[in-house]
Amino acid sequence: MSEADASAPALVRVAKSPADWQAVRSLCCRTGNGGDPIDPARWPLFAELWVGPYQRLAPEWTYVAEMDGRVVGYLTGCPDTAAFRRARRFRVTLPLLVAIACRRFPWNADARRAVRLALHLDRGLESRLAPAQPAGFARTHPAHLHMNVEAECRRQGIGAVLIERYARDLTAAGVAGIHLLCGPGPRPFYTRNGFTDLSAVETSPGRWVYTLGRRLRVGGRPVGETVTAGGG
Repeated sequence: MSEADASAPALVRVAKSPADWQAVRSLCCRTGNGGDPIDPARWPLFAELWVGPYQRLAPEWTYVAEMDGRVVGYLTGCPDTAAFRRARRFRVTLPLLVAIACRRFPWNADARRAVRLALHLDRGLESRLAPAQPAGFARTHPAHLHMNVEAECRRQGIGAVLIERYARDLTAAGVAGIHLLCGPGPRPFYTRNGFTDLSAVETSPGRWVYTLGRRLRVGGRPVGETVTAGGG
């Protein structure tokens, strides 16, 4: 994986050091409430839920954007969502349940939600959206991403550079496409960066969640497209 072009609005590189991961966790919490900060009391478990799985299972697919030596944005993801979820169940979720039971984290709404999801007492967004996904979704859009940028650094092209770096590395690895889940607020940003609507679900009255996807191309064709002989 190569480094970003020096002419980009920020230097984008793979997260490697403990300081990088701490910066990602902190930024996740400072932007975790629809782009605004969450309650500081929630930070330890919230960061573990949203960043911990990527740090443990797919660290090579997390990127940070730096400006003047400071991390101002990040993107976490993985090339194979199905495999990631299987590994997360045993290598992340079970240890996390033990940690919650041992009171290493506060018993708050995040902890209750994590336990209910792990015990299949609640349905997560992925399972609620699954019936609405197009046929072959797991094959055409196997990768996923989650990203955030500091509030004062938005609308400067940093998010776009993070996405393009991730897409380039996925393409080099032969991955067919990317998907993500989002609400209506960030949807225009993703559509400007090559994503299209795949499905939408009203999770509560007036609250919609969208699955957006972007196909990746190798040699001018979408990854996985069948090439037949004799074409015009």
